[in-house]
Amino acid sequence: MFLAQKLAGKPFTVVGDGTQTRDFTFVTDVAEAFLRAAEWSGSGEILNVGSGDTYSINRLVELIGGPVSYVPKRPGEPDSTFADCGKIQRLLQWQPTVSFEDGVRIMVSEIDRWRDAPVWDA
Repeated sequence: MFLAQKLAGKPFTVVGDGTQTRDFTFVTDVAEAFLRAAEWSGSGEILNVGSGDTYSINRLVELIGGPVSYVPKRPGEPDSTFADCGKIQRLLQWQPTVSFEDGVRIMVSEIDRWRDAPVWDA
């Protein structure tokens, strides 16, 4: 959403005050985790995939760069979400390799892929 807003020259719509945190994981790391799980001889396990760390929405929009418009927090929205990746690291020897900052940099460098994405509208 933020990349589409940046391309459209609109401010980033941040829900709440932006201090809420999320566990952002780059898509190539997720794909690698899925591949290892598919090749694994085990079964019946629930495995979390994530960076195992959290980053604020404010930090994300700061890295993308642009103006911000804050809207009221939605009912029930969590202040923080993150994955406990200990099990997948132990069973599949998987861990993420792309840092949050590098992932954002890659996404911004590929921003034209979001040219036709819908932009948030109140």
